[in-house]
Amino acid sequence: MKYLVLILVLAGSITLGHAQSKKDKKRQKQQVQAQKELPSSRDPGTSDNLFRGERKMSKPFKYNNSNLEAKAVQEFQQRMKKNAKKYSKIERIKDKPRYSDPSYFGHKRKPKKRPVGKRKFCKECGIIH
Repeated sequence: MKYLVLILVLAGSITLGHAQSKKDKKRQKQQVQAQKELPSSRDPGTSDNLFRGERKMSKPFKYNNSNLEAKAVQEFQQRMKKNAKKYSKIERIKDKPRYSDPSYFGHKRKPKKRPVGKRKFCKECGIIH
């Protein structure tokens, strides 16, 4: 019985040691690959790594500054005319009695003033009239 326990303990320790060594080897390989591939602050690499190829020079963008300014001013004036037209239309609508007269209470047509015994509850404004 003692020999069996001793054999199991030895076998277990050997497998644990063997398993740990594989993980360490994998971790070391990954670190070496990471260091080779990317430059870091510790190992910035050579200038060859930084400048691998020459970039193609693109054509400079040419534009006429006065042309752009004139176009922008024209668009601004068009927007202002459109807004002025919109606001004048809103003012005309506000002048109608539906919006300016307080007796309308938000109704499209002025509510009827019924006699006291015949008054009804209004669903729109919540007033009895």
